[in-house]
Amino acid sequence: MNKITQITKRDIIDIINNGIVVDTDNIINSEIYENIYEDKNYKICYHGRLDEIDFLKRIYDLQNIPSMDSRFSDAEGDIWQHTVNNYDWDDDWIFSDSRFELLYGDDEVFLKFICEIFHPIVRNESQPWKKILKIINDLLRIDGYELYEHSHISGRAIYFWRETGENFVEIPDNTHSKFYELKLIGEGSYAKVFKYRNDTYQKMFVIKRAKSDLDDKELERFKREYEQMKSLNSPYIVEVYGYDDSKHEYSMEYMDFTLDKYISTNNGNLTFKQRKGISMQILRAFKYIHSKELLHRDICPKNILVKKYDDVDVFKVSDFGLVKIPNSNLTSLNTEYKGYFNDPELRLEGFASYGIVHEIYALTRVIYFVMTGKTNTDKILNESLKSFVLKGLNPDKRLRFQNIEQLTKAFSDITE
Repeated sequence: MNKITQITKRDIIDIINNGIVVDTDNIINSEIYENIYEDKNYKICYHGRLDEIDFLKRIYDLQNIPSMDSRFSDAEGDIWQHTVNNYDWDDDWIFSDSRFELLYGDDEVFLKFICEIFHPIVRNESQPWKKILKIINDLLRIDGYELYEHSHISGRAIYFWRETGENFVEIPDNTHSKFYELKLIGEGSYAKVFKYRNDTYQKMFVIKRAKSDLDDKELERFKREYEQMKSLNSPYIVEVYGYDDSKHEYSMEYMDFTLDKYISTNNGNLTFKQRKGISMQILRAFKYIHSKELLHRDICPKNILVKKYDDVDVFKVSDFGLVKIPNSNLTSLNTEYKGYFNDPELRLEGFASYGIVHEIYALTRVIYFVMTGKTNTDKILNESLKSFVLKGLNPDKRLRFQNIEQLTKAFSDITE
């Protein structure tokens, strides 16, 4: 890996060599530093409380690194000769010595070296190492890395390095955090969806992360989606767990398929009875949603997900980003037509006018898709299903089912 630029490496080396300006008012034994460093410039010694050779041996096998001095057989010998016995090397020799690959080597070598500087065995707790660590982290993050508290020893933090950015997620785990690589599994207008496997729970989870170009109101709606799903408690609603305000993301349960993929994959094998059972699960979900005076507004086979268990497949509603909430000040947002199963009349009426009869329209289309595996309603052979679909999609909204109860009753009467 070579993501860290020469600019960043040299900036960090300059900080180690030349020091930083610190506020001595907030440092332990500040009077000592004020007396020694009148300009309040503090220079850190990279090997801290250890001598140089002992520090380097924590990272490198010095006896297997060749000597540049013919009088010695390995690096340990010539380092001792020139930093202790003769003391004729510059204090910053290590950074330009090609044997240690700090300036031009792999990122991992450089990062491991920096982490060791801040190890509790090495660092001097009375010195402002936290300030230096913060500055170094600010530089590393530009190139996609950071140092983080990985674990503790004697109550003191041990730092490891990690990549930053959208490819990783931080999950608290007892005394420290774990980081998991994310795999992108979906993307919409407002968010990206990732999956990862949690080692502690030995199962998959999902992260839904808002895109970086959203404005404040869009981010507010994104968080409202999480809060709305969190407030719901039904086996037919996808479960969400926690929201991270700093990253504008939330975690949720992993689902195995979309309804779209499930029906497409199994369409040739599903019986009439199984299709009715799937449809009834979906209708139970929306009976519950409507009981909370909510309208989903984006009902389609991609927003209904499937969880496979050993003994049953459970169908759950997801994606509440367009949900219509009574008295919400966000109702005006996203008023243009959306949702490929929605009533096309909404293009003329305006999405803000979305009501229960529009929800009925989309639900009718979803149920028809489950029952047939088709989206085209032109040729329906089953007369009871045809009657159901014609009523649910009737251009005259007054003649449609007027609520979920009416729709469910009519559906239950459909025969093979």
